[in-house]
Amino acid sequence: MALPILNNASLHELTVPSTGKKYNYRPYLVKEEKILLQAKESKDDKLMMRSLTKLIESCVEDINTNELTTFDVEYIFLQLRGKSSGEIVKVGYECSHCEAANDIEVDLTNIKMTNDIKDNNTIIKLTPDIDIELSYIKYNKMVNDTNYKKKTENTIEVFKTIKNSIVSVNTQDERMIFADESTKDQDTFLDSLSSAQFQEITEFITEGPTVVYEDDITCTSCKEVFKIELRGMSSFF
Repeated sequence: MALPILNNASLHELTVPSTGKKYNYRPYLVKEEKILLQAKESKDDKLMMRSLTKLIESCVEDINTNELTTFDVEYIFLQLRGKSSGEIVKVGYECSHCEAANDIEVDLTNIKMTNDIKDNNTIIKLTPDIDIELSYIKYNKMVNDTNYKKKTENTIEVFKTIKNSIVSVNTQDERMIFADESTKDQDTFLDSLSSAQFQEITEFITEGPTVVYEDDITCTSCKEVFKIELRGMSSFF
C-alpha cells in the first residue's frame, strides 16, 4: 500500500505590489522549505535568490517571475512564509535604551510596504529637452547578473544599480534604449549629469519600496518602551 500524500492545501490570494495583479497561491511544503534552508545555510546569495524564484514559481499559479521586482519577491515570500510556517515570527532585537536582547514576536499580517509605488515607468526631466525613463529593478535581472553583490555600498555597485534602472534616455526626436548602448556611452552619459540630476535618480532607487514592520516594544530588561523597525525580507527569515 502506498503512503498517503498529505496537505492538498487550499489556495489563498495575493496581490503583486508593483502591478496590482492578483494570483492564487498555496503554502510551500517541506520539500520546498528544505531547498530554501539549504540555500540559506550555504551563505551563497545567488543560490538563495534562485531558490526564492523557484519557490514562487512552484507555489503561485501562472506567475511570471521575470516580471517581478525585488520588493515583489520580498512581499510574496512573506505571504508564503505566513501561510506555510505560521504568521508569527520570532526575531531578536536590541533595546535602544539598555542594549539588552529582546525576543519579539512579529505578526506577518502587519507587514506593510514602505513608500508609494510609482508608476512603471517613471519619467525624470533632466533638461527641457531630455528626460530619462526609470523602472524598478527586476529580481531576475539580479539573479542572472554574474557579478551581482548583495551590498551596494560602494560607488561601482551604486552606478551598476542605476544603470539597471534606466530604461531609456529620451529627446524630443528619439527614444534611446539604455541597455542597447555601449558601456562606455552609458558611463559617459552618467558622468555628464549634474549632482542634482544624479541625486534625483539615486533617490528613485534608494527610496524604493520594501517590506517593513514597525511597533512599540517594552524592553524585558529595563522596561523602557522603544520603537522597532524591521526592513527587508531577511529581517523576517
